[in-house]
Amino acid sequence: MSVCWAKSEREALKTATEIWPIAGLSGPLVTELLIPAHFEAAAEMVTEKAIAESVVCGPDPQRRVEAIRQHAEAGYTHVCVHQIGPDQDGFLRFYARDVIPRLGDGARVRPAA
Repeated sequence: MSVCWAKSEREALKTATEIWPIAGLSGPLVTELLIPAHFEAAAEMVTEKAIAESVVCGPDPQRRVEAIRQHAEAGYTHVCVHQIGPDQDGFLRFYARDVIPRLGDGARVRPAA
């Protein structure tokens, strides 16, 4: 699950669009594009609206909890959260303080290997 934590939704959306525009690509593009130049060309067409539809952006912990629960309801037993952007420490503090406690006692958190 790709997310972008930042102090404001606007800042997070801008960061996600600049750093990870691949999240806004739809259909088979991600698997069909062959070389970096093709990805770069496709990324130029990605809008912030497309990113907002596929990446949870901003400082709202409830949106993240809901997204994780949607994955669980769909049958996933593990959810990997991918923070887009340079503020990894802020993201980790935010999840530890505001997101993980809202998931309840059944949530187990393990760092990726």
